[in-house]
Amino acid sequence: MANVTDPLARPLHGTNPQNLIEYITRQKIYDSRYWKESCFGLTASDVAERAATQVRAVGGAYGSNGRPTRFVCLVLKMLQIGVEDDVVDELVGNEDFKYVRALGAFYLRLTGRPADVYAKLEPSLNDRRRLRRREAFSWESTHVDAFVDDLLRCDRVCGIALPRLPKREALVEGGYLDGPRRSAVLLAKMAKMAKMGDEEGDDGEGEGEEMEYPEDLEEEGNMAEAALVRMAREGSDAAREALRENGRGHLVVDGDTNKKNKKNKKKSRDDDDDDDD
Repeated sequence: MANVTDPLARPLHGTNPQNLIEYITRQKIYDSRYWKESCFGLTASDVAERAATQVRAVGGAYGSNGRPTRFVCLVLKMLQIGVEDDVVDELVGNEDFKYVRALGAFYLRLTGRPADVYAKLEPSLNDRRRLRRREAFSWESTHVDAFVDDLLRCDRVCGIALPRLPKREALVEGGYLDGPRRSAVLLAKMAKMAKMGDEEGDDGEGEGEEMEYPEDLEEEGNMAEAALVRMAREGSDAAREALRENGRGHLVVDGDTNKKNKKNKKKSRDDDDDDDD
């Protein structure tokens, strides 16, 4: 009974969640010492704790007998108990323990919808922390971003067959994702262009004017992109082209309309002040 899937766990991809790992691998995990001693009666928080304190490498099975790693044992335990989506998001977004993030990323790739997989795993492509990877007969050194990139591109990772993942472009065309991925390189380029625009503004007619950022971008923390939008609204063709290439051209509106709205707001405030007097 210790190996039975939790009755409250929902089916994944139309099957028992544990079936996402091949039968032979599952049996070797069930027979392993680590599974019997350390994976009995665990909750989601217990799995995260063990990933932070006991996992020292990512990988599937190793050695001539196919001995399972602790990493893949915890993946199977998560499939068995049916981890909630918000808990998986916490694991994927963990900045303190790299193997906790790797565990959450692998589980999300196995169980998540394609759009969620891209949207939630792509931020981890900026994580440069080093990981140890256990191969069948050797050790390798990798990084979190390389491991996540394998999850997004490869059919098998850690010896486990992954569900088919559509190309990102197909999801964008279908409206499931909003434009191309905004990589760290792109954001750095945007920040550089924004800085150049600020320097030009200091020497030109815009001196002394307050910089305005689109509110939605400012709330998301995308200050570099917000600055690029501001430049495009002020008439910068290069900024417009950069936004258009990255599927963000809809953020650009006519600068005259903005100025007119600003004047109307200012006039409204003046009228309110006169009424108060």
